[in-house]
Amino acid sequence: MRTFSPSLRLAAPGELRTDRKEALRYLGYGKTAPDETVLKLMDSCEKELLEACQGRACWLRVPVTFPAPYSVKLGFVTVESVSLAKHLAGCHGALLFAATLGIGADRLIARWNRLRPSRSAVLDALASSTIECWCDDVERELTQGEEKHCERFSPGYGDFPLEHQKDFLHSLDMNRTLGVTLTDSLLMKPSKSVTAVIGLGASARTCGHKCMFCDKTNCIYREVIS
Repeated sequence: MRTFSPSLRLAAPGELRTDRKEALRYLGYGKTAPDETVLKLMDSCEKELLEACQGRACWLRVPVTFPAPYSVKLGFVTVESVSLAKHLAGCHGALLFAATLGIGADRLIARWNRLRPSRSAVLDALASSTIECWCDDVERELTQGEEKHCERFSPGYGDFPLEHQKDFLHSLDMNRTLGVTLTDSLLMKPSKSVTAVIGLGASARTCGHKCMFCDKTNCIYREVIS
């Protein structure tokens, strides 16, 4: 049951940004450089995408306790997860966090998928980079002044059950605050949305690389970890 009201943050005009390097990685460009045609297409898509996006983020600060081995209590939500318990070791609090680009990005991608699939693919990749940039920017803002914090850890990472998307939905009142709902398969709509736990505490551990959280080592989007 939700007992506190989440805080809300709206993106200011011109605040949202893309990450070309990340978008190219999503498109499958590793060590291969894109040609001029792809770069021009990205230029064209970027402006159209950012005009369609409406960045929103919300969060709720909760205490963190460990009632049993590999069991984490996040305020009024208890999660049985080895990977989350290890990630939050040393944390005394956390932010339940969610963000979205809004339905406009999904509609734009779907429209171009009917008209020109190649443009839709570029828009989708750019949108994926944009939601990550938006999350990074808000997270940086929220954790200023904290002694230390962990990187975002989302349902679906490791053995953190995707079923807990429902807890985020209710705790953060995401339908009202962000306009986000869940499908029967626990996917978020709009699709360019993120939920995550951000651990807080002087002894919080950080690895500095989000792909180190995930055990899907064969993922085609996995970043190279040096």
